Amino acid sequence: MMYFIIGSAIAIVAGALTLCSSNKKYKTLTRALILEAKYNLLGVIENINDFRCARINRTDLPVQSEKVAIVTGGARGIGAAVTKLLLQCDMKVIIACRKPAAGEKLIKKIRESGVKTGKAEVYQLDNSSLKSVRNFAEQIKRDHRQIHILINNAGIMFPPYKETEDGFEEQWAVNYLSHFLLTALLMPLLNATGTKEKKSRVVNVSSCAHILGTINFEDINYKDEYSTKASYAQSKLAQVLFTKILHELSLKNDLNVESYAVHPGIVSTELFENTFFHKIMFIMKFLFKTPEQGATPIVYAAINESIEDKGGMYINNCIEGYTSSLVLNENIKKKLLQLTLKQVQLKDFLQYLQ
Repeated sequence: MMYFIIGSAIAIVAGALTLCSSNKKYKTLTRALILEAKYNLLGVIENINDFRCARINRTDLPVQSEKVAIVTGGARGIGAAVTKLLLQCDMKVIIACRKPAAGEKLIKKIRESGVKTGKAEVYQLDNSSLKSVRNFAEQIKRDHRQIHILINNAGIMFPPYKETEDGFEEQWAVNYLSHFLLTALLMPLLNATGTKEKKSRVVNVSSCAHILGTINFEDINYKDEYSTKASYAQSKLAQVLFTKILHELSLKNDLNVESYAVHPGIVSTELFENTFFHKIMFIMKFLFKTPEQGATPIVYAAINESIEDKGGMYINNCIEGYTSSLVLNENIKKKLLQLTLKQVQLKDFLQYLQ
């Protein structure tokens, strides 16, 4: 408990230090302070939950030599830990990363650690570029006849405002938009690989922060009044909404694809590089999950047989977690789908199946 109290204090101090350096107007500053307080409180609650659920945050690693999995952002952080666990299942793992050299370095490190099972391949994918997503999908469809698992893991958190080459706020593009497009492009392969008994799986790595999010349809980039934390929460909420949308589309169209959203926990990784915590990570390592602990519920969502035909789930510590009430709002899901299709220039999410 002492660790949680210390963590709470550090979170509050970190928030104050962050906001004291701001020149925002009073009204904007007030909203930012409230959001900061909510983030800190949520972080403490989830830290306690991770500690309380540590014994159930487990998954078996059965041999699944016939399966092929894609892990975006699979060369570092949680993605690297996911890659290692899937290789222990003797799978073929496609590491999709911005810098292929980082993927090759990871494979060498994993092999040197003693994991000799499975096969690993590295492909270049820059999630900040929709052109890169399309190129990656074309390469995968050209090189592979089957994809059993797609883990949409690549992500960034709390960067300063930046727009991608496609004109989208960076967190929206990397965390959500690119993965939506990638999933749509690979749907024919995923659907053809899955069966009624053993469906292919799409795993969207989200965050508990989605609970604090809204979809700012009037200004999706938050350009008029940028809040990096509001934008991050928005992108993670969109991932959970997309998980539900995909599940409903699969049921309606009788597809052999199932979808799950996962909160990996509060994990000690490079994702915190844009926060105060990065400066005191040596302390946070005692409070946060390890990358392998964060990877465990993701791998659980990807391979565990007990959740077959339970698509649309939001998983936290290998059990079903609670989500924002907005996830059940049909109007928001409909508007989000229409907006996203327009942004990635698709007429229909399932157009490549036709």
